[in-house]
Amino acid sequence: MAKTYRQAIGSWGEDLALNWLIDKDYELIQRNFRHQNDEIDLVMRKDKVIVFFEVKTRRSDAYGLAEFSITPKKLSALFRCINHYLVEQKLGDMEWQLDLLVVEKFNKDENAEILHFERLGEYDD
Repeated sequence: MAKTYRQAIGSWGEDLALNWLIDKDYELIQRNFRHQNDEIDLVMRKDKVIVFFEVKTRRSDAYGLAEFSITPKKLSALFRCINHYLVEQKLGDMEWQLDLLVVEKFNKDENAEILHFERLGEYDD
């Protein structure tokens, strides 16, 4: 099935983000974990912490900054998906966090910039 332009940009950004994280000593556990309509882009491990990454890729700022696209509704969906992952994998006792990676490449002549926002939202049950 052919990817849309938006899907292709998202995959490109996830590839860059994954390589960036591996260079920073994160270990890939799973990519694109889905539960119903929810998805976690990257599930990584660093030290003894599982880090769930939402990756947002932007080629322009026409629709605003990527970090502002994490609405309360999106955050709720991410937490639902994380909870399902932890239950499914029997990892309820593991330390974990949710981070955002923003991949920006506004100019074709420049390298992409990656911004890392750690510990999104609240983790209370």
